[in-house]
Amino acid sequence: MTATASPNYNDQQLLSADPTFQSRVRQALLKGCVAIKAENPTTTPFHREREAFVVGVANNPESYKVLIAQSIVSDAAVIGDATVGGTVPLTSGNAAAQAALVTDAHIDAAIATNFTSFFRTPGF
Repeated sequence: MTATASPNYNDQQLLSADPTFQSRVRQALLKGCVAIKAENPTTTPFHREREAFVVGVANNPESYKVLIAQSIVSDAAVIGDATVGGTVPLTSGNAAAQAALVTDAHIDAAIATNFTSFFRTPGF
């Protein structure tokens, strides 16, 4: 059986398990929470739900950092940064160094893009 080319699920799980990456995600998540608290509730779709989720995150960011890290590693820009566009497979030996290549902007964007999916499923 031929190995799946990078980026793949193995790359994603190694990236999401990196402690420094998780801490960066926690900081980005808290930054996003501050922005959500400042949203205009009358013009932002699902603001009430977003704000309720923010309260849970803000009260216990440590418990959310792993969940969010595991979800955003599937973002093409995030995993693309870590694998240098799929040219560098992640291993237990290089995951920390490769995780450092993920830009803060890509982490922020991935969180913003996926935020509503944590509490609301389209079509339900």
